[in-house]
Amino acid sequence: MQLFPILGKVLEQLDKIRRDFLCEGNSEKHKYHLVEWPKVLLPKLQGGLGIKDLVLHNKCLLMKWLWRYTQEEHALWKDVVSAKHGIQNHWCTSLSKAPYGVRVWKHICKLWEKFSKHKHFIVGNGLHIRFWKDKWLRNKFLMDDYPSLFNLARDPDSTISQNRDGTTWSIMFRRNMQDWEFNDLIKLLQTLQSFSLNTQATDQFKWGTTGDGNYTVSAAYKQSRALNAVTDHWPWKLIWKIKLPPKIVCFCWTALYEACLTQDNLYKRKRIIVNGCYLCQKAAESNRHLFLHCTVTANLWNMFYSLFGLSWIMPNSIKEAYESWCYWKVDSTIKQTWKMISAAIFWSIWRERNRRCFEGLSTPLHSLKAECLMCLYSWVNLSYVDSLDSF
Repeated sequence: MQLFPILGKVLEQLDKIRRDFLCEGNSEKHKYHLVEWPKVLLPKLQGGLGIKDLVLHNKCLLMKWLWRYTQEEHALWKDVVSAKHGIQNHWCTSLSKAPYGVRVWKHICKLWEKFSKHKHFIVGNGLHIRFWKDKWLRNKFLMDDYPSLFNLARDPDSTISQNRDGTTWSIMFRRNMQDWEFNDLIKLLQTLQSFSLNTQATDQFKWGTTGDGNYTVSAAYKQSRALNAVTDHWPWKLIWKIKLPPKIVCFCWTALYEACLTQDNLYKRKRIIVNGCYLCQKAAESNRHLFLHCTVTANLWNMFYSLFGLSWIMPNSIKEAYESWCYWKVDSTIKQTWKMISAAIFWSIWRERNRRCFEGLSTPLHSLKAECLMCLYSWVNLSYVDSLDSF
């Protein structure tokens, strides 16, 4: 993956292994994939589990070679690549069009446009930085700031040093300036007035999203993920910043996507069953009904309403209910405990639902409430987030 582009068949097999392990673990039994794989690959704060996207990661690894090409001035491998492909503008090679013998570097060079979007320069002697087409002044392209002057440039690819005459600027144009064009030229010269070259230093290529200007695969991956972000504005940080056991956090994540295997979701997977709620036996079973609107579940919610003296209208969706509960203004001494309550209700209800479904056992309501409270108490006790006295 560090040198070759990942093949489609290889990617398919690797993703299948990762999907199956996520859902089945070491079990030999087949289990359903609950949430779509593209959502799983998203960063945690965008609604995913933060699992690496192998295609994107592969590209970021390949772009490391482009970075090394700009930095390793006298490396043998760079000399070989430059001799074979030719140098385009000192920082990269020409894109080879040969039909064979160049496949590896050809694939890497195709990523230059993506890689170079975040480049910037520290100007030294100006021998290798293009005056018009590189970001070297105020992190902008001069060809964009002064398009009329760029159209008059004698050589659009000329370097900074080629537009200098000793200690003064001598910008090369292909014809004399017209009267109405002098205003732009004066503005440009005023911008350049305070800038001077350091003839004793070499030009430096930097990559723009890291503080020190050095390219890292991790930073490139995060940047690419941010550019390809799905516009889901729900505050996913709510479940990841609460100090709950990882198993509970992942379960809540699944519930927020309404992807737990309730009977309506089993029906979508072509399981022919009679749809009915195992708890209240009064309505069809769905994630929303089970965790929010079932009469048995309502007793757990009402228990906490009465404990804290709340008046509450249950929202329609699980995301709305979870968000509203977490953002409710409560005393700072119980803030973290408060955010755990929704998870405790979800987990207790799901366990009771599975007991009734698979074991034929039914827990009395008072015992179910006690189980929910004990779950919450144990999580608070393990995380040390709030005072147990306040609980």
